[in-house]
Formats: sequence, structure tokens, C-alpha cells
Amino acid sequence: MRVVKVDRLVVALSIFSGLLVSLGRSTQVYPQSSSGNGNLGLIPLLLLLLIFPFGISLVVQWMRAAQLRFLSLIGLSICTMIYLVCGIFYQVEQFSQYQVFVKQQVRAENGTIDESYLTSITSVPSPYMNSQFFNSNTFLIYWASILLVASLIAWWTRNKSLLSDSDKRNTFPFEQ
Repeated sequence: MRVVKVDRLVVALSIFSGLLVSLGRSTQVYPQSSSGNGNLGLIPLLLLLLIFPFGISLVVQWMRAAQLRFLSLIGLSICTMIYLVCGIFYQVEQFSQYQVFVKQQVRAENGTIDESYLTSITSVPSPYMNSQFFNSNTFLIYWASILLVASLIAWWTRNKSLLSDSDKRNTFPFEQ
């Protein structure tokens, strides 16, 4: 597959995943209003999980077609790993701050309110928290994880092919 065709597929996949993130963000509901349908943000999330392996295979193909060097793959792996760690810490901090904010808003509007209700609307699967799961940072974390896995796969398969070539060169002629 030519590099240009793979480039277009990677761009198309990133646009599609960006649209899925936007769709997930649009399913945000607000306290005291009910969607009645559960958390519709789970649909884009499942689609993102399904296209994750496809994204990895496309990026690996792109890396192979672009013939990235060993140091480039290692540098890409290190940079994406650093971003993933920082991005996840940032996302967790923002999530906890938003939980506190939503709890304060509900208390301000209704006075005293049941703590179990506050916990239920600020928990992980709650549709009230979709804006925290579907934002630009999570989109970047998603693609950084694709890049990290793809660069590690490309590096691993590149090392194996280099080792097998060097083994062939270091043997005696009658052993080949």
C-alpha cells in the first residue's frame, strides 16, 4: 500500500474518531434533567474501542511505508508515553474537579440533597459526566495510545527482522 493511501486512511480515521468524540460530548445531560435513554455516550465509546485496532494497524502500515528509523520510533514511543502519563493525570484531576463543581451546583439549586444521588450523577458511567470523557484531551490520549502501540509494534517487528538478517550474516557459508 502506498504511503499516500495510508495517509488518507489515517486522516479519515482520525476525523471519524473526532466526530465520535463530538457525538459523545453532545450526549451530556444536566442534573435534574433526564435523558430517559441511559447513557447514549456509550455508543460512540464502543465504536472508538472497535476502531482502535484498525487505527493501530493503519499507523503501523504508515510507519513501515515511511520507513521510520529506529531512533525515530524510540523517540515517538517516549514522547507519546510522556504525553499519556501527563494527559491521564490531567484528565483525572479535571474529572475530580468537575465532580465537585456538579455537586456544588446541585446543592446550590436544591439546598440539601441526597448524597447517593450526588454520587450517582458524578460517577464514571453517568451521562452527566460525558463532557469529561469526550473532550479534546481524551481525543489526544486516544491517538497517543494508538501511536504508542503502533510504534512499539513497528519497533518490535523491525528488531526481529534486523536480528534475523544479522544472524544470517554471522553464520558460516556452509550453514546458510
